[in-house]
Amino acid sequence: MGLFKKDPLKEIFADYYREDCEDILETARAISGNDRRVVAAVNAALDDPRKFIRQNAKRFDERGIKLDDEDALDGLDADELLFLAMLDELEAYDYVFEFDFKCSSEDFLWGLTQIKNHELIKEVLKTVELDGKGDIEKWGKQINKALGGRAYIYYMHIDSDSYPLAIMTYETFEKIPIPFVVVM
Repeated sequence: MGLFKKDPLKEIFADYYREDCEDILETARAISGNDRRVVAAVNAALDDPRKFIRQNAKRFDERGIKLDDEDALDGLDADELLFLAMLDELEAYDYVFEFDFKCSSEDFLWGLTQIKNHELIKEVLKTVELDGKGDIEKWGKQINKALGGRAYIYYMHIDSDSYPLAIMTYETFEKIPIPFVVVM
């Protein structure tokens, strides 16, 4: 290792322009109902992404992204890292709950109650019976069907074996400009 170590984040953000990532802020605003803490954190990430990501290195490390490992960062771009930063902020303030792909139906139902917007689906959760041998996608679709359009459980695709989920109305979903957020 030399005296002048290469900074992989510098390369990733070499052509970064905040204006190109405003959709991340708009997504955070929509999902959080414009929560000032979430908005401030996402703004900080967009204003100085390398600093923000370094300050939150532990979060990225938990996702298997080692910030000083070029191989771990290989293939990632600024949008992806900032999307993950936004997702982590939404999760930190309980607008998203991230499930392991092999969770039980009991853990799934409990996790949904940890999301701030769970009031939107509370009554349906009391009546729905989930198949214990199902999976998150099947259960999400089952609950969404029972909700009849009043609200939905949404999945945020992060190319992982975990399922970050959010609960919102369709009107809120329509405000989200990022295609990584999809209905279950």
